Amino acid sequence: MSTMSQPIQTVEDIVPVSNAASSADTKVTSGHNSLNAPLRALAGLLLSPLLLVVATFGFLVVLADFAFFRLQDLRNGHPQPKGLWEF
Repeated sequence: MSTMSQPIQTVEDIVPVSNAASSADTKVTSGHNSLNAPLRALAGLLLSPLLLVVATFGFLVVLADFAFFRLQDLRNGHPQPKGLWEF
């Protein structure tokens, strides 16, 4: 028997439609919404500079490491050509 003869299932057959009354019970109170936005803004203001400092410090560590080994190669004379993975 081919699959062409079977009826096509609709979305409602697969996933039942939820009841509107049950979804109204999960409604968020307005007091929670009014407090949520300022707290998120405060958290963003406090965490943004910290993340910027951490990212800058990480960049400077990698830059210093690269510069140290590159200058060490240059002090030891003309460096030998290296492979693709050892720059």
